[in-house]
Amino acid sequence: MAPVELGLLTLAVLAWIAVGVVAVVAKAFHRDEVFTNAIPGTIPRDASTAPRHRVQGVSQEYDGEIPVSFSPPRGLTPGLVGTVVDGSVDSRDLTATLIDLARRGHLSIEAVPGYGEPSKAMKDYARRPVDEERKTDWLLKRADEPPADHLSPLEHDLLKGLFHGNDRMRMGNLDQPALQALREAQVGLYREVVEHGWYRKHPQAKGGAGCLLIGLGVVLAGLFIAVKQTWPVFIAAALVVGAFIVLSRALRGRTPRTAEGSAVRIQALGFKKYLATAEAEQFKFEEAAGLFSRYLPYAMVFGVAQHWAKVFGDVARNAQASGWTGDLTPDLLWFDGPGVDFSDLLFWDSLDGDLDLFGAADGLVELGGGAVEGLGEVATQLGDFMGSLDFLDGLGDGCDVGGCGDVGGCIDL
Repeated sequence: MAPVELGLLTLAVLAWIAVGVVAVVAKAFHRDEVFTNAIPGTIPRDASTAPRHRVQGVSQEYDGEIPVSFSPPRGLTPGLVGTVVDGSVDSRDLTATLIDLARRGHLSIEAVPGYGEPSKAMKDYARRPVDEERKTDWLLKRADEPPADHLSPLEHDLLKGLFHGNDRMRMGNLDQPALQALREAQVGLYREVVEHGWYRKHPQAKGGAGCLLIGLGVVLAGLFIAVKQTWPVFIAAALVVGAFIVLSRALRGRTPRTAEGSAVRIQALGFKKYLATAEAEQFKFEEAAGLFSRYLPYAMVFGVAQHWAKVFGDVARNAQASGWTGDLTPDLLWFDGPGVDFSDLLFWDSLDGDLDLFGAADGLVELGGGAVEGLGEVATQLGDFMGSLDFLDGLGDGCDVGGCGDVGGCIDL
């Protein structure tokens, strides 16, 4: 092998060694921060000056003990919780946002038979063919008299964009303004996690130097080949291009959470542990219905909605066994559809006082238990349906929507 060929191969090998060193250093800077000497999930009173360090070990995020939490992080919507947990706004987060708005009384959701040609807007947004043989669709109906509870700017804009002057919208046939409203809600959640200080820039930030580094590698490879066109030189050139590609990926990395973001994530995972391990015996019948609806959107973002619904189906069945005659479901009317008819549960209140509740209406609560479980299944199906559109999960970071640039790091390559 000629000295020139050996020299170029040596340079290529040295380039790979340098990339390895840079990758190790870059990985350290991509690790999440945590507060030093603080109980996991807590934020010190003076967080701005509290000592912090980056997590150690194999994982780049905190993977230690997660204390159980019996409520979601204070004041955080399901969409925000889902975003800070995995750094991504996906279809489950937006579906949970819609269901949270429904259970608060701003809209209702009705399961209806799926039919008809998908809208042109949906076909344009989707990155794969939209299913035209949907068995179930969902009709969103805006409340005639919305409640007085506070809507965040994101929630206000989402409702306004979804309905844009109409009083109902079919999910299987979303038009351009409605789809745009969902995409802008996606960007809004990314913006909020940065504004809260949980990430210093867009969680899915793209490094602008990626193309530059790859281009530099191609130029160097071209210079190698210009010196001498032999197989050893071609191999060296390929190694150089590969090294710069790996370098661009290593420098891009993941956006790490701040110590505040890690604390909120730990709180959220503690709440997930509670939802995922809850048992019917833990709940009093009097509080069951409100708790089920209030926490269902969070169970959705954590992927445990069906377990959560099963627990409350068991609660309804336990109510029958104990002889309790109260109403478990005063706030489940935000949903209606085939197989999940909550009017059957509210029938308790309309029974004649002389009627033997658990005689003539034998099995009523059993039916209610199945209905609650059915709602968990339907909520999951709605999330899967939105995910199947692929206009959310396929594009991922929302950077193609105008107004995302101020989040920081939102640069398309």
